Amino acid sequence: MGDRDAPDVTPDHLPAMTPRALREALPDVPWRLEELWALDPAGGRGPGRRARPLLDLPLWQRDGVRFQVRPRDVVADPTAYPHHVARVHAADRSLPVHCCVHRGRLVILNGYPRLLGAVLDGDAHLRAMLTFGR
Repeated sequence: MGDRDAPDVTPDHLPAMTPRALREALPDVPWRLEELWALDPAGGRGPGRRARPLLDLPLWQRDGVRFQVRPRDVVADPTAYPHHVARVHAADRSLPVHCCVHRGRLVILNGYPRLLGAVLDGDAHLRAMLTFGR
């Protein structure tokens, strides 16, 4: 089983599974990946170093279980997370990350492999697209 494989859940069940740290850090608004990718890709400068605290969120799955891996875990021990390392290296950083403002902070909805790749390469900025929020 790969690190992208997890049982399907309904939108009603996912919030109950979501760790508190994620519920507090990310907005509780419905969005679909396909809709984000359909947006105009023109973007501005992204959160860069301000996004580093987001690397502590358990965003990714492992062994079919959601919310097990923080991007920072991948940095600390890349050999333990080969699927996630491959995603980071395969991420197209010419595309913007999808951001929104939540509780006065800019957060990333989609694009954590691109963020982690930029951090690993020492890039201070990413291209970003603000999708909603103020």
